[in-house]
Amino acid sequence: MHQALTVFFVAFIVTYLMVPVSKKIAVLIGAIDYPSNRRLNTDPVPRCGGIALYVGLVAACLSVLIAERFFGWDIVDLYVLSGVNYILLFIGITMMFAVGLVDDIIQMSALPKLLGQVVAAIVVAVAGVTIGTVRSVTDGDYVDLGWLNYPLTVLYLVVFVNITNLIDGLDGLATGIIAIVATSLLYLVLMRGSATLAMACVALIAVCLAFLRYNFFPASIFMGDSGSLLLGLLVGIISITGVVRTQSFVVMLVPLVIAGIPLLDTVSAIIRRSRGHKPVGQADMGHIHHRLLRAGLGQRRAVAVLWVCSAVLAFVGTMLGSFSGPVRWVIFFGLAVVMFFIIWKFGLFKPVLRNY
Repeated sequence: MHQALTVFFVAFIVTYLMVPVSKKIAVLIGAIDYPSNRRLNTDPVPRCGGIALYVGLVAACLSVLIAERFFGWDIVDLYVLSGVNYILLFIGITMMFAVGLVDDIIQMSALPKLLGQVVAAIVVAVAGVTIGTVRSVTDGDYVDLGWLNYPLTVLYLVVFVNITNLIDGLDGLATGIIAIVATSLLYLVLMRGSATLAMACVALIAVCLAFLRYNFFPASIFMGDSGSLLLGLLVGIISITGVVRTQSFVVMLVPLVIAGIPLLDTVSAIIRRSRGHKPVGQADMGHIHHRLLRAGLGQRRAVAVLWVCSAVLAFVGTMLGSFSGPVRWVIFFGLAVVMFFIIWKFGLFKPVLRNY
């Protein structure tokens, strides 16, 4: 417990202190979101908050390394992190952050940004963060994914990166959802006996809470792509190594259930834009949070509603990962009911049904 508290406070304090520095850097390099018809902010807001998040996470990692070297910390992992090259993993994470930071500065087009994400995800996979094997649905035996291992891992990571990026549309929304997702993953990785992944979840929660102080409505800074890509990648890495790897097909879906709100929003956006003959990467005002605002909710209430929905899905996801047999199917049924309610309440696919 004292180790987790140490990591939490280091990550929280460093991130909190770095946010004003990130603001100044954003102003110097011109990374500012100015008001427009596609933005909700009414004043110019710096968008390089990812710098503070990155530095806070690096500080948390360094605190663990120093504590292991000089203070006798013993971080115990059972088997989920075997074969991971941490230096290469750090390079891959830094590359993803760098792709987001470049986009914050020069506003990259969709294809170069996607290629940068894929390259960073490939480095992470080569570092040893891969799905590897899954358990067969029929007989429970482990099945090696073979040549599909790396493509599926890269796809999985890039999906998490982009659903985090797309949900970052209201002050504090993505920050809060990532904190909720990380809390659920913390429970699941502790169940699997990984102290390292637990520390990663604690650090992720800490940087999000520290950043939320500045990012909640009215936000004085946005995390930008440097933040959303970084946080999305970390969620993907933790879910692969702590939940997906060597688990059954059902449990493989747990991280996607936990991230249900941004995932639903992403699927809805892809279908909506495709049916509207628009580029998938083109921004629009049809996301869940935009619908809530049009329904009369202010930013604070809209964010609170989506946080609550995310917390419900996160709870359902953790239950899926904790039970088996008939209980799991009962939970699945409850999940289907919740998903149907969310889709109906928010009208996610109305534009599609109307041939929009």
